[in-house]
Amino acid sequence: MKKKGMKWEHTSEKVWRAIGKNGSFLISKSNGMYWAQYISDGKSFKMPPRRELLVAKSMCEENDYWED
Repeated sequence: MKKKGMKWEHTSEKVWRAIGKNGSFLISKSNGMYWAQYISDGKSFKMPPRRELLVAKSMCEENDYWED
């Protein structure tokens, strides 16, 4: 089930960002793949690349760090 709270913003041609109180998710498109990562003051990590934006977004939204 998708958690709601953070919202995606299309910040540039190849970048999407969802910002929360504690951190943010960033998806960038490069070489035909969507690369997702989480960034906060105390933690950051990258996720496996995906061929579809919707799949990359879902991967972030289902992550434990996605904020309600």
